[in-house]
Amino acid sequence: MIQIEDKHYIGKGTFQKCYVHPNNNDICLKIKIDKHHQDPRVNREINYYKKIQKKADLSFIAKYHGETETNLGIASSYDLVRDETTHNVSLTLYDYLKMDCSPFSNDVFSTELKKLKAQLIKHKVIVRDLMGKNICCKVLNNKSVRLIIVDGVGHRDFVPLVEWFSFFTKRKINKIFLKKKLYAMDKHKEWLDSRF
Repeated sequence: MIQIEDKHYIGKGTFQKCYVHPNNNDICLKIKIDKHHQDPRVNREINYYKKIQKKADLSFIAKYHGETETNLGIASSYDLVRDETTHNVSLTLYDYLKMDCSPFSNDVFSTELKKLKAQLIKHKVIVRDLMGKNICCKVLNNKSVRLIIVDGVGHRDFVPLVEWFSFFTKRKINKIFLKKKLYAMDKHKEWLDSRF
């Protein structure tokens, strides 16, 4: 059993807390905040991860590595996104948008989001909670940024046309980008600020 301490804590979302794996700095352990509450979204997300990872290499999504037992309960294991330049845990897009003097311009993030959108459509991957809090900005050695989705993947469509046909994938992803205002960083920040 893996022993997790307070020093391993990274942050939390709506349903899970995140910790650095005590024996592997490149793994993030997600543990349900309330282990007695069975929210279907967490299980649905894990099942979706398993399904999409059978496709080609999806470097724009943190890889899922299965479940492991810890002193705080069962943890889901994922890649922990770290900057190449410092090996620190990468900040989220929202972290950068909140900065008074971000080292990256909004144009850089807009360009990277267009690339991310193209990859989602190409690989027919849906991210229901696509927003700045769920996107890490991995700073590469050449000082460029790569966006990596770390949470919120999957969909609830009973008939998964979005997984079968590019037309439906593109339409769904376009709706998500529009709803979350991911076409302009100032608009997306306003959208996030109004919710968190």
